[in-house]
Amino acid sequence: MPAFGLHPPGLLQTIFEDIGVALVVVDREERVVFANRSALQLFDATSAAEGARFRDLRGRFRFEDSSGNEIPLAESIVIRALNGEPITTQQVRFKKPNGETRWLMGGAYRFSSMGLEGVVVLVVDETAEVEARNAAAQLQRMETLGALAAGLTHDFNNVLNTITTNVALAKDDGGYSQQVGVRLGQISDAASNAAGLIKRLMQFSRGQPLHLRSLDVNHVVRDVLRLTQPLLRENISLSLDLGRDLPAVYGDSSQIEQVLVNLIVNALDAMPDGGDLTIATHVALRNQTDLIEKESIRRKQEQKVVQISIADTGIGIPVEIQSAIFEPFFTTKAEGRGTGLGLSSAFGIVRQHGGEIDVNSAPGSGTTFTVSLPAQAQYPAILH
Repeated sequence: MPAFGLHPPGLLQTIFEDIGVALVVVDREERVVFANRSALQLFDATSAAEGARFRDLRGRFRFEDSSGNEIPLAESIVIRALNGEPITTQQVRFKKPNGETRWLMGGAYRFSSMGLEGVVVLVVDETAEVEARNAAAQLQRMETLGALAAGLTHDFNNVLNTITTNVALAKDDGGYSQQVGVRLGQISDAASNAAGLIKRLMQFSRGQPLHLRSLDVNHVVRDVLRLTQPLLRENISLSLDLGRDLPAVYGDSSQIEQVLVNLIVNALDAMPDGGDLTIATHVALRNQTDLIEKESIRRKQEQKVVQISIADTGIGIPVEIQSAIFEPFFTTKAEGRGTGLGLSSAFGIVRQHGGEIDVNSAPGSGTTFTVSLPAQAQYPAILH
């Protein structure tokens, strides 16, 4: 059994290895004297680290609170427990040197037995549960923002209609100076730009009508590449990996094209010094939960989807803002370079098609956006 110097008898050894959580024993001198297999795997350690100081092993990683603030060594549950402070369980975000991030729930408990004093540390990996809760909360937040956007677009459209109608009437009346004519033209142009923003808000709130038909995703991707070809600089290397025999999807080609164009433009913006742009399509199975209203139960089933991935080797997106990138008006671009509606409209369009859009990114490691659209045979019946 992997250990850092303390070898419990057979029964305890079996228990420590089979309890399903990471278990570490740290003595009064801050030496790690025992760790079970789960702990060794979690912290990328081996039994060769016998006698290592806790602070040295911990220094290889970054521990953060739920707000993203780093937790210093002195405030770690181990040091606090060794100093006699009563400890309650604490949830932390745990970052490895390779960029992997996990959510851990840990507790430290003082002990004194058989001439050994120190703390027993129990750590549970709650990454799956936390990510599921965060995804549900984000989806609920996006639904709320969508409802708000739907109401705003209706009101804004009424205001714009009044402005554009009166500008048109004023132009028809004539009799105004050239300077007034210029100003009327500026008002008309501003109203047109505002109408464009409102249209994108409507896409986010899923208020746009869709013109649905059977689509070959690979054809849509090739059409988008023809549109974006002039944007591909010489320092950008494009790779295509289009799957064969993909099932058709049921969608609005112009809307899906808009999503892909936006993602490609974002990918190019993320590679100002050049890099690799990879666009791929393939079939996948997505877990879906349906609510059966009559029986008031939820049923999980797998749904066949066609996925389109757009990957770049650019600057990446910090983990702490990834949950916000699809929200309206959120942008990391310099002022005047973006409205913050590109990804939010893409999110709305994909959701209106019964699909999902996901991001996988880390600073310095590039970004991959994946659009999943239901295969035509499994398209949500309510949207037919």
